[in-house]
Amino acid sequence: MSRTLKMIIVLLVIGVMGVSVLLEAGGNSREIAKGMEDFNGLDLSDFYSGRFVQGDVFEIYGEFAYTETYEETFGIKHNSEVTAHYYVIPLAGSFETETPLFAALCLTDAQSIKNAELLMEQTWEYMDNGTEPDVWNEFPVTGKIIPMDSEIEGYFYDWFTNDGADGTRADYENVVCPYVISEFDTSSVGTTHTMGIILTVAGFGGIALYAVITLAVRRSAAPSSTFSAANGSGTYNPVNAEYTSSFGNTNQSGTVSSPADNGESARLMEEMSRIPQPADADEFFSRPINREAPAAPENHHSEARSDMESIESPALGIGIGDDE
Repeated sequence: MSRTLKMIIVLLVIGVMGVSVLLEAGGNSREIAKGMEDFNGLDLSDFYSGRFVQGDVFEIYGEFAYTETYEETFGIKHNSEVTAHYYVIPLAGSFETETPLFAALCLTDAQSIKNAELLMEQTWEYMDNGTEPDVWNEFPVTGKIIPMDSEIEGYFYDWFTNDGADGTRADYENVVCPYVISEFDTSSVGTTHTMGIILTVAGFGGIALYAVITLAVRRSAAPSSTFSAANGSGTYNPVNAEYTSSFGNTNQSGTVSSPADNGESARLMEEMSRIPQPADADEFFSRPINREAPAAPENHHSEARSDMESIESPALGIGIGDDE
């Protein structure tokens, strides 16, 4: 796989993640806008995935599961960290109507977990010994209702049945809510929305930018041609431009006239095209040269010369006489 293809795939994944985050943030915003009811007063039919609720936690019966992250080397765990705790809480309204209903509460905030641990101790102290604390450590929770996956559900029922010692799963199905109230910071919705925009722009914008740069590089690498404007500022002037042509070692030059010569240039070019051209260069150079004797030049000063011949020269006559 080429580096370019890898980069495009990475950017595409980032863009898809951004869209997913945006959709989730939008859905959360719409649900929050509907208002958040007290989860203590909800019936089982009032629970649905994605709904936001709030309320006070009055009692905690126990912790039935937790989420742990860790690194593992040769089967040895290290750098472990518990990131979420799951507690069993009663919904107060259900006990008032004598229809007990228990829900799972997932806490991730450190202070909330600290409050839950103290309230759980107070609850068991009261149930075991009847000792009521001076001040119950009740605390508020804002959460989002999410489905209970099979693993968490199994741990939930195991807590009720005491791993089978106190009955079967069927004995508790009527009192267990199959959802989790997961602690949620509603102020984070705006941050999540911004993050979704950033990821979307980074992913799809990166792909678009790469395409533009690639297209620009290909265009710059393509051969270019130059065409002069009508003002004649380029390398070719269409009016009275000189041309040269060659054949063998013979050069000829001339002038191309402008269209203002009434077609004279076209006529000359027509006549030149009718001149027969040799098919072979050797034939051309081996062709005999026919030269005609040059015509005698016209004597435009004949009369002046005849006048000079009639003039007697004493010096010339004396010379001739002496010889005789």
